[in-house]
Amino acid sequence: MTNDLQLERKTSITHDENPLDHKEAPDADTISPPVSAFRHLTQGEVVRMFWKTTLFCQMALFIACADGFQYSLPGNLIAQTSFVEQFGRSVVNGQPALNAKDVSAWGGIYSGAYIVALLLGGWPVDYFGRRASMLTLSVLMIAACLTEMFAREWVAWGMSKLLNGLAIGLAQLTLSTYVSELAPVQLRGFLLVSYSFWWGFGQLIAAVATFIIQQQPNKTRLYLDVIYSEWIFSGLSLIIIAIIPESPCWYLAKGKRDKAVKVLQRMNGKIPGYDAEHETTVLEYELAGQRAIQEEAQKVSYFDLFRGVNLRRTLVSFSIMGWQQCVGISIVFGYNSVFFKAAGLKNPFLGTVCISIILLVTVFCSGWGVDRFGRRPLLLVGGSLIVILLVVIGSLAFLKITPAVGGATVAVMCLWVVAYSFSVGPCGYLLLGESSAPALRAKTAGVAAAGSGMFGLVFSYCTPLMILDTGGGAGWGIKTAYFYAGTGLIGLILVYFFVPEHKGRTYAELNELYENRVPARKFRTTKTSVDAVAAAAAGEA
Repeated sequence: MTNDLQLERKTSITHDENPLDHKEAPDADTISPPVSAFRHLTQGEVVRMFWKTTLFCQMALFIACADGFQYSLPGNLIAQTSFVEQFGRSVVNGQPALNAKDVSAWGGIYSGAYIVALLLGGWPVDYFGRRASMLTLSVLMIAACLTEMFAREWVAWGMSKLLNGLAIGLAQLTLSTYVSELAPVQLRGFLLVSYSFWWGFGQLIAAVATFIIQQQPNKTRLYLDVIYSEWIFSGLSLIIIAIIPESPCWYLAKGKRDKAVKVLQRMNGKIPGYDAEHETTVLEYELAGQRAIQEEAQKVSYFDLFRGVNLRRTLVSFSIMGWQQCVGISIVFGYNSVFFKAAGLKNPFLGTVCISIILLVTVFCSGWGVDRFGRRPLLLVGGSLIVILLVVIGSLAFLKITPAVGGATVAVMCLWVVAYSFSVGPCGYLLLGESSAPALRAKTAGVAAAGSGMFGLVFSYCTPLMILDTGGGAGWGIKTAYFYAGTGLIGLILVYFFVPEHKGRTYAELNELYENRVPARKFRTTKTSVDAVAAAAAGEA
């Protein structure tokens, strides 16, 4: 297939149990695809004109702060003195110490609940709506915070991780779906990447809070001061949910076209030349393929994710999220304080604060990079650097463990965070929202992220056992980085051959490219029917 080949439009094979009820929806097979009147705008122009839509997306993504806070909290606290005194069941040199198996169990419980939320969350997100799911995850996060406050035994702390896993799994599923549906196409990459920014901001707050209490005189249950700060996120999340609109795509899938038009009018009605009716028709076109399949089958299920071209889309959605686990996020973001302690750093929380700040700054910049350079170049270059840096970190273990080695470990890990934040980190959430078929978006996102969660379950359980030498741990210390260098390299090879470029493509174009089974390396240059319509319109002008 040559790069300039005009693709022939094929019947969509996407699915949904909720067909569009609007009888005037366009038939993708009989007319030219409708094109948004604002498709030609630059990113800067879109930000200025669609500022309200952009603001709503960022408000929704702020909920991810609690995600990042709770993900990094256990890894920070397991090196905090009062936490170890409260939950430690082992003794090392006459001092209380956490049992490596307890720490692994907490990570496994969290990951297991996370997987359950992603596997089962697609149905309520589709049935009840995106805002209702946001409210549910906020309630779960509040329940987790209360459990952490009153936990006094390691089993009770494990129950809080169960609630955390459910809430964070539902958050990742819901927020990526919501933003991918609401965002203008020119800003979709930037806004989906913003999930990583807010996730990193939550991590930074957890790291700073832990660092601050570590400077205070130790007292019983001092670690609770860190947990109290989470109430800020919970309160703001509830306010945000009350303000933001429901997704217009969800309204269309439910046959509520009038409400979809009202949402678009509310967000963009004051933009000169904006026609909410026409833009709704554009959204309908992107969802219209589901109607043909609905005539052939009375119902669809999760099995449809693994049939035909949808299998490829599901695997692409999963690929980068799974790769994140393989390149060592459990040691960098999950168990970084104990990893730095094993490297010889006197104050491991200082290293945690450093990498959290770098993550926040670089993720903010990467939102521009993914739409400027594309997904594949960043993934391949950044992924290669990550593997090399993991080898360097592991090699430091052959030096005598001193504070200088600990500082060197932090420095190299900061470079790892830069490479990750410009590649694997933001592109995971981006491809999770972009790759799925419109009618199966929530279900695909759930199953793909659940697949990543299964990787996380294994790594979250095994990482403490690899690092620590208590309670049956292997005591590898920072040599654990070698393990992740190997798994990261395997993922890099798979990404090169199977992950396509989505930069600048509408969902209608992505549907066409996947349906025509265009090879991953040709996605960026292949011409679609939408390109042809836009070119014809430009020629007539």
